[in-house]
Formats: sequence, structure tokens, C-alpha cells
Amino acid sequence: MEVMQRVILLIGIALASFGQTPPPPAEKAPPEVDAALRARITRFYQLEVEGKFSQALQLVAEDTKDAFVESNKSGMRSFEIQSIRYTDDFTKAEVMALISRFLPMEGFMGRPLQMKTPSRWKLDNGLWCYYEDPQKDRPGSPFRHAAPPGMPVPNAGPPGAPGALPPQPTVPNPRALTLNKPGVQFQSTKPSADQVVISNSTFWPVKLLLSDPRVAGLTIKLDAVAINPGGKAIMHVQWTGAAPIPKAPVTIKVLVDPTNQIVPITVSFTN
Repeated sequence: MEVMQRVILLIGIALASFGQTPPPPAEKAPPEVDAALRARITRFYQLEVEGKFSQALQLVAEDTKDAFVESNKSGMRSFEIQSIRYTDDFTKAEVMALISRFLPMEGFMGRPLQMKTPSRWKLDNGLWCYYEDPQKDRPGSPFRHAAPPGMPVPNAGPPGAPGALPPQPTVPNPRALTLNKPGVQFQSTKPSADQVVISNSTFWPVKLLLSDPRVAGLTIKLDAVAINPGGKAIMHVQWTGAAPIPKAPVTIKVLVDPTNQIVPITVSFTN
């Protein structure tokens, strides 16, 4: 029931954002100002699409970096800048973009949902940067934008305060595949084999791409490269025991499509 209430709330936000009344037209920005902002917005959202959040952080204002790092970044698939409204003598802007992203909710099964998503931008040390207004933007929102007018704000104020909702359940990281153990350990001179189970706890199918470290004597194989929601893949790791052991533990990397998650699995040896 709590999950369904959260889904209804998120869909309500999406629908309400489509029905918002456009703000009054503002003075047109100089072409060079508008071009600079659009370039920064495009780079910011493209980095999110590619899952390069550490690089996207460089386009976030200093007073918002912590909030951006802690936010739940649902998988963005595409974006389109729809409108920009400048304020404060062209030093701040309110941007509306049409964004397609995965929702970490049951029932969507990997189908991205399109919604109009506002964001705030300001000049920070001469560069346009994404920022949040703590007085207006909802803390902890997985979409990181202000709630549409009339929508209740989750956890706004003490329990029982006007407009406040009961605490919402924690949403698991929608990008995360899990392992039954972080890695395997072999004796250096003894032939042996082990396996690691990779589980798909997301709500959409994923594909796995194995990065083989190509270590002599070490064989790695996945029994499946496509995993449905709730499914599993098994990585089989074998060691001949006859090759020189690596000087340091070996890390096998598994890239997850479409989330760009990298799952590391460690192979270590004992003498």
C-alpha cells in the first residue's frame, strides 16, 4: 500500500507539472548568455544520462553539492530543454525540461516515464551551475525539483504540520545489482573453482558486459548476460594453480546496461 501511495504521488507530480501555468514572459537574454546556459544544461543532463555523476558534480553550485551527492538519481534516459526564464538581471534562471527517466517503483518494469522537470541555475564564479533553493525545493526528492503548486511536500515540517505527509519508505537504489559475496579466494598452488551470484533487484531487465582482466591461469565465465527483474546470473571463476600468482588481488569488472553500474568482483590468492 505504501509503495502504491508513493507511485500515485509521483505520477500526480508528473501530471501536475504538465498542467502548470507558464510563468509570465521575461526579458530576452543576450544571445551569448543564453548559449552559455544551454550548453551547461545540456552537458549536465548528458552526464546524468551517461551515469557520470562525479563529472556532473562539477556543474553544481557549491551550496548544492552535498544535496546532489546524497540525492537518489533515478536512471535518466533522455532530455529536452523546453523553456528558460531568466531572473536577477540574467544571473539566475528557471529551466523546464522534458525528461525521460526510470522510476524505482513496481509496476513500471523498466519503462521510462516522461515528465516536465524544473531546475534552477545561477552564475557561480562566472559559470552557470545547477542549484537548489532550500526554501522552495523538496529535500530528498528523487527528481530534485520543486513540488507543483498545491501538492503536499513529503516530510515538510514536524509530523502533523499542515501539508506534511507520513515518512515515506526508503527506496532502494534503482541502479544497484547485488552480489552474494564480494569475491573469491583461491590457494595459489591448488586448482580450484568458485562462483559469485549477481542478482537483479531493479524493476527492469539488464544486460551484463564482462571485463576480463586476462590473468594467466584464471578463467571467468558468466552463465547469462541478460537478467530479468528478480533474476540472477552466476559468474564461474576457475584457477589452474599452475600459473604465477598476481602480485595484487585481481578485480573483475561487470558493466550493467542500461544503468552504467560497474560491479567489481575481487579474486585473491593465499600462499
